[in-house]
Amino acid sequence: MDTGLVALILLGLFVTFIVLRVPIAFALLLACLPFFLVDPRADQALLAQQVYSGIDSFVLLAVPFFILAAAIMNASQVTDRLIVLAQALVGWVRGGLGITNVVASMGFGGVSGSSNADVAGLGSVLIPQMERRGYPVGYAVGVTAASAVIGSVIPPSIQMVVWGSLSGTSIGALFLAGVVPGVLIGGGMMTVAYLVARRNDFPREERPPFREVLVALRDSLLALGIIVLVLGGILGGFVTATEAAVIAVLYALFLGMVVYRTISWRDLPAILRESALFAVLPLFALAAAGALAHLMAYYRIPLVLQSVVEGVPAWALLWVVAIVFLVVGIFLDALPAMAIMIPVLAPAVTAAGLDPVHYGVVAVMSLAMGLITPPYGLSLLLAARIGNIPIHRAVPATVPFALVILVTIALVVLVPQVALWLPSLTE
Repeated sequence: MDTGLVALILLGLFVTFIVLRVPIAFALLLACLPFFLVDPRADQALLAQQVYSGIDSFVLLAVPFFILAAAIMNASQVTDRLIVLAQALVGWVRGGLGITNVVASMGFGGVSGSSNADVAGLGSVLIPQMERRGYPVGYAVGVTAASAVIGSVIPPSIQMVVWGSLSGTSIGALFLAGVVPGVLIGGGMMTVAYLVARRNDFPREERPPFREVLVALRDSLLALGIIVLVLGGILGGFVTATEAAVIAVLYALFLGMVVYRTISWRDLPAILRESALFAVLPLFALAAAGALAHLMAYYRIPLVLQSVVEGVPAWALLWVVAIVFLVVGIFLDALPAMAIMIPVLAPAVTAAGLDPVHYGVVAVMSLAMGLITPPYGLSLLLAARIGNIPIHRAVPATVPFALVILVTIALVVLVPQVALWLPSLTE
């Protein structure tokens, strides 16, 4: 069968099922099924095998464990301690609750690695609090959803764990490469929150005494210690990403059950259920994407793409990559999008000589935009549900923060050392 025809049929079927509101995982499987039924060299057993191989990876075990760690920290009120620290540090500035939201997202993202867990944990506290203090609920939802994107960039990032697993790129190097872009996004969003607050005369909180700042810092030190354990363990070569995720779970349990005593054994079934619901859908979609990736490789679709972009300079190809992943992220969750696109783009990326870490960071940041761009926009959807408003009411408030992410992506593409400086120090 002609390669172009196969690609057209696969894409057409997948888009059709998405338009019909079929869940992404099932849309992927249904798009692949005709080829496994018609082609005599394939059968349903091979389809099942490829679905299983899509998640048959020790590294990918880090995903449910990081999500479980985040669920435990939410249940044990570690999130509240991070919010108190953020408020003590920046809450007294004009529009300080918006800036607090960004700072808390940077802290929680560095603890959990999950943007959606960030929205669930911080949003459930900050959105009602901002609404009570007179902030428009659309703005509260927008800044919460947008700042949660930082959790996909700043380490430890679940998306970077998956990217490293699927592409063979060093996860430690990807983590380091995400630090500066993540801080730039956070700084840019804090600036936007301050300017919006001044323009709209948002409330200003009283500046706390220095003693309260020290108390908040003391109460949060143990929570922030998880960052040292995870990143120090991975970058020091003591543990793998999966082992670091298990350590994060054990440490979160220790904080919640022994130190803070805010959860008990009776709370664990509900916590496990919550984390399973967060983990199962993207992982199922990732497994289904494995079948699609197999078909694309089988029909040589990546080689056709390589011939199309042959001779394109590396810098130009990186712009194409960023745009492609920005578009893909609008419709797909990051994890299945990675499973589909990594093997498709791999020959072209290798031929162009792109640095794998630079390429990975640009791709992950571009896909992370999809968390706040409808129709997918899962973080925006979760935040709107917490704020009890339709999603379209939060979109205008999200736009300035989304522009910060786009500008940072462009900066990383134009100036590779923004991302590669820290990894270069460990070589």
